[in-house]
Amino acid sequence: MAEEKPIFDQVVEIVGSERGTVRKWIYAPKVTVIHEGDPQRDEINGIIEMVNARIPNFPGVGAIEFFDLDQYDRRLAGNTHFRMPRVDFDGVEGNIVRALFKGEEEAQNIVLTGSIFIFLTGLETGITLGALTQSTQSLSRQFAEGAQTKCYFHLMSKNDELRAGFIFINNEDARTPVAECLYEEFMQTLGLLNDSGGSSVFTFDNSGDVRANRAPDFRLLQALYDHDIAAGDSAEKVAQLYLGLDAAYQLTSAQTETAAVQDQ
Repeated sequence: MAEEKPIFDQVVEIVGSERGTVRKWIYAPKVTVIHEGDPQRDEINGIIEMVNARIPNFPGVGAIEFFDLDQYDRRLAGNTHFRMPRVDFDGVEGNIVRALFKGEEEAQNIVLTGSIFIFLTGLETGITLGALTQSTQSLSRQFAEGAQTKCYFHLMSKNDELRAGFIFINNEDARTPVAECLYEEFMQTLGLLNDSGGSSVFTFDNSGDVRANRAPDFRLLQALYDHDIAAGDSAEKVAQLYLGLDAAYQLTSAQTETAAVQDQ
């Protein structure tokens, strides 16, 4: 087995774009969940609450909207259009995506807006939505093949500022770990762009294993959204900041343990 990479290198790999820069949200993204079946409200709301509470400088999720596809009785292909990020749509500020579900008459049209879309659907619907949102080719192909890829995410950015995120989860396959998919893919749409294979520290290792301790994931986002980090900064800058946060955490933990022993 290959030796695990140093933490510094893992962080650089996870947060670095193909140009070695970091990408992040500079405004509060709106999350829109389009679902077939269980919307996983408690799971999604819980993850968002944790992120908003534990990442001090993250702009926070602006709003959450759920849309049940059972409300739409027309075929998606040919009747559904996603307009890619605009400065605003229908009074919603920020770079926003507009989804139009056309009705028989214009008055029956359904319009949704969002920054991060979570698609909790069956495989065929997920494939269609992936095509409509111009999803990543290699991942959408693996998803369509129904092999090991049960969920994936796709991001759009401009000048390293995140503009749109799309999460696809095949919830009709009993083998899909829906809760784990929601956590990992959502966290990655916040700017944790890649996996670091073989990591024993971070969830983002492309293994599908659940981490009992997710604190390092949140420290990683805390480093990314630090006031000293701007979109377009180097991934190495985030890694250095993460190491400082981690060292402070380890020191505090050690002091707490020592105090506990002394009190006994």
